[in-house]
Amino acid sequence: MSAELQAGTSALALPVEPGQPMMGYGTRTAPAAAQHDPLHARALYLRGRSDCLIVSLDVCLIAPAQADAVRARLERGTRVPRERILVACIHTHAGPDTGIAALAAGKPAPAAAAALLDTAVRAGEAAVASAGAARLAHARAEARIGANRTRPDGPFDPELLVLRVDDARGAPLAVLYSYGCHPTALGPENLAWSADWPWAAGQRIADALPGANPIFLLGAHADVDPRTRGVKDLAETGKTSGVGFAEVEELGREVGEAAARAALAAEPARAAGAVGACSARVRLAAHQEDEGVRRLALAALELPPDTELGTNDFFRLETERTQGLPPEERRERIARVRAYLRGRMAPRFAGGAEAEVEAQVLRIGEARLAALPLEATVEVGREWKARSGARHAALLSIANGWLRYLPHERGFSEPGAHRHYEVLMSTFAADAATRLLDAAERLDRRLGAELSA
Repeated sequence: MSAELQAGTSALALPVEPGQPMMGYGTRTAPAAAQHDPLHARALYLRGRSDCLIVSLDVCLIAPAQADAVRARLERGTRVPRERILVACIHTHAGPDTGIAALAAGKPAPAAAAALLDTAVRAGEAAVASAGAARLAHARAEARIGANRTRPDGPFDPELLVLRVDDARGAPLAVLYSYGCHPTALGPENLAWSADWPWAAGQRIADALPGANPIFLLGAHADVDPRTRGVKDLAETGKTSGVGFAEVEELGREVGEAAARAALAAEPARAAGAVGACSARVRLAAHQEDEGVRRLALAALELPPDTELGTNDFFRLETERTQGLPPEERRERIARVRAYLRGRMAPRFAGGAEAEVEAQVLRIGEARLAALPLEATVEVGREWKARSGARHAALLSIANGWLRYLPHERGFSEPGAHRHYEVLMSTFAADAATRLLDAAERLDRRLGAELSA
């Protein structure tokens, strides 16, 4: 491995306590009662011809404004430019409330959220401060803990991207790994803080490579759940349930052991110092309310067309008024309600009829990472890999904030698309993924030219 690279890493425990509200499931009604495994802010700083700073939080989601604030503070504290800082969430549904729902409603985030973001800043600063001579290696592996949740024959990408960072003596510093599967093995009945299956994956990596900081980055996962969950069916509202920690540990063990084996056999980077990042903003149109769609939603609930309902009322009534219907009819009626709610809610998340959405690209040796503030489907991730042309590539979801789901453009027109959860929970028009990938491809070319100059 080349020693032209500098690297530093850190892991700080997030300040969570029993009694605080959890985040991830609307059907969960009680606060956290215990802590199963510690939650962290993990950071990796890499400096070669340029530099980049990655901070990964063991939380479900943060808003773009929160990510922007963390990046601005890190820029001031470390002098790493904001566009070269990535703040990601692992998307555990057993983590603390970060206030994203309150912010979307125009309300302040809870006070506890500030301490979470403070920890992210301190972790990033500590990683930069600890940088020293380092070595880089790449690897790929496979794990099959996920399954497409939209349809049994739907796409699933088993690939793991693995980056191993060692100090100058060859001792492990960090293992950065990306995989596309929701960390939702635990269900709403769980009231213990946990990073879900990435907790167990990280343990396996740390056991196999003592001293390595296991840093998980969520890949293109929007339509992939742990295989324990099954197909996500609109006709089965209110039946979300998870598995216990023994099953969670088994899922994580599979990913962690695959990542560890790959890290131990990783190939030294041919250009370890080719490190950098850049970003650009893309103006995207949000879905909009439509009177005709509203009338269809009310008819699906057997309500007069002039009925006025709040968003929560629609969600409540879609369950109450479709119970007992044949599954096919129930799916269709709920889909009509969700199609209307998509148009009602999208501008709230986008901040208006349009939004400037950030696409970020990182190059780490031969690895190409495209980072987006959305939950990308498998097909979006596959297209990025094809466009990048790199052997080691991944699309990162929930990066620098969260603006809901990002289906591939053809996902809006495939059979049954109007009932697919990811389409119904998207924020932007059907061409959003194409336009963001176009921007990422341009950024990658620009970055390659800058790093090779």
